[in-house]
Amino acid sequence: MKHTMVESKQFDGDGLHLVYDQGEWVIGIKNYKKANDISTLRTLERHNETDESFVLLTGACTLLCYDDTLPFASAVELVAMQEHTVYTIPKGIWHTTIMVPGAKMILIERSGTSMENSELYDLNASVIEKIQAEIR
Repeated sequence: MKHTMVESKQFDGDGLHLVYDQGEWVIGIKNYKKANDISTLRTLERHNETDESFVLLTGACTLLCYDDTLPFASAVELVAMQEHTVYTIPKGIWHTTIMVPGAKMILIERSGTSMENSELYDLNASVIEKIQAEIR
């Protein structure tokens, strides 16, 4: 059925695709891609100007958060996402999503969020091994 008053979008490819941008906020559909697999974990990101929210629609995803102002023993938080629940990462918190094949989520963030106002953090091999062991 064709809609005349409602706009609808889908995305079934790998990775992130922005499906709505009204100038202030964007909504994206984020599907599993190899770069978000536990086996390829290498970096975290943080957004310096905006929070970022996620809603897991299907599958499994772990949010990995890191607060570099805390001692390392308490700085890492792993959150096993539950479907249909909103998770918000405050601006300034290092994070990534670790997804399994078939996982699909919604991402909501401010328009203009990019690497120009975000940063990457390279994880060292021993930290990666500890995180991988805990998630598996």
